Amino acid sequence: MDNDRICSLFSHKLAARKAGFGWIGKSCMLITPEHGPRVRWGSVLTEAPLPAVSDPMDERCGSCQACVDICPVKAYTGASFREGDPRKVRFAAELCDRYFHEMKERNEELVCGLCLSIWTKTSVFPVCSRIS
Repeated sequence: MDNDRICSLFSHKLAARKAGFGWIGKSCMLITPEHGPRVRWGSVLTEAPLPAVSDPMDERCGSCQACVDICPVKAYTGASFREGDPRKVRFAAELCDRYFHEMKERNEELVCGLCLSIWTKTSVFPVCSRIS
């Protein structure tokens, strides 16, 4: 874990994108067609010569900004994922980190997840329904 950059040394999310499981949304979460962002990722690292199963998916967020708009600290910029761009182009992780530290100081429950809450339980696509 890199506490200065607030990220891990290996991104399971980017590995899942490269494997074609979904796309990186404006919320910086990997979004799958089947389950939206409601997934947990793990990886097996190997040097075995495994063939690629699928190509990375193109983003399907279109003009939807629901996750950007609902963020209480405005941590998301609304920029689409582009491979090679630093995360800060899309997401100010330090704003989320500060938000959680402030909640902790106020002895509040350390929960947010509003960017996930826009995804309904019955639909893969968010309530904004502008996903293409």
